[in-house]
Amino acid sequence: MIEQHTPAMLTLHLTNGDAAAAGLARSGLPGDILSWRDVLHDGPVLPEPDLDVFRRARAEFLASRGWLPEPAALLDLTERDERLAGVTATDEIVLWFEPNLCDQLQLVQVVARLARRPPSQRPLLTIAPVDHFLGPLVPEKFAPIFALRRAMQEEDLDHATGAWSAFSSPTPEAVTDVVHRLDREVRARTYAADDSVRVPHLAAALRRQLEEYPDIDHGLSRTERQICEVLEPGVITLEKLFVASQATESWAWLSDWSFAWYLQRLSDCSHPLIVHPNGSRILAPQRDASGRGFWERAAQLTPFGAEVLRGREDVIAANGIDRFMGGVRNTSGRCWRWDARLQQVMVRG
Repeated sequence: MIEQHTPAMLTLHLTNGDAAAAGLARSGLPGDILSWRDVLHDGPVLPEPDLDVFRRARAEFLASRGWLPEPAALLDLTERDERLAGVTATDEIVLWFEPNLCDQLQLVQVVARLARRPPSQRPLLTIAPVDHFLGPLVPEKFAPIFALRRAMQEEDLDHATGAWSAFSSPTPEAVTDVVHRLDREVRARTYAADDSVRVPHLAAALRRQLEEYPDIDHGLSRTERQICEVLEPGVITLEKLFVASQATESWAWLSDWSFAWYLQRLSDCSHPLIVHPNGSRILAPQRDASGRGFWERAAQLTPFGAEVLRGREDVIAANGIDRFMGGVRNTSGRCWRWDARLQQVMVRG
């Protein structure tokens, strides 16, 4: 529970996405709410000293997915950042982030930004002890969690800053180092297990990020492999494929819109791994289009996809790769791969 402190002028509740924000808005808790919208697990994540460059890269990526026009994406990111920058040392920021990969990346981004301020200029930074998903919570459940919020300490700021710096680095070794450090220094893996822990879910989330690198044996990320495994028995709808794939996660973290782009990447390539039953490629819907018809369509594994899944073919050798993983740009000429046996990422030229 948070220690007593001088009452803040403003309380800003900061969370991921609109579902948790809607619950907070109906909870009756005092203060404003800011949704930190971005899928940092996908697309370029550049070092942040120049926020204009960072925002432009993210806006360009989000627009390339058809989720927002680039000017609208840039405006949304800019207004969000300005709202955070406007919080003063007399205010309090309450962090509401789930244990999953998407939320934990946003958490360390926010904390790292605030940690760059001199201590005298930082707001009171507290974190809600969340060991569950926030979206399904009824509004009255937020207040008891708020009452148990914990003040972030310098060690926590250091952990978050190190994690964000590693994630936005152009090579992935630093992420592995941060995971090992968190394993040593963070005493618990849930809030319920330790009343003093503040970032119990970060190590597992970063480890899950490493598993999104192409596997050293067949070139599939963990998510891509899960998709192919679900399809191995036969044809199912894309909606059922999404649910079944995410059910294999300890903490589901992909939105349906992001998942649709995973499907397109596996399908719209030189050697498709998955297709519709009529053989046509799977193409992600645009954000302003109705997605219902997309999710009702079926998918199946191709013979090539089955060979990749068995480790007899390598998807990157067949289709190439050009994809950002945080600050790392994976290309066919220089591709970082995940070795599950050694629990490390290594590069192949």
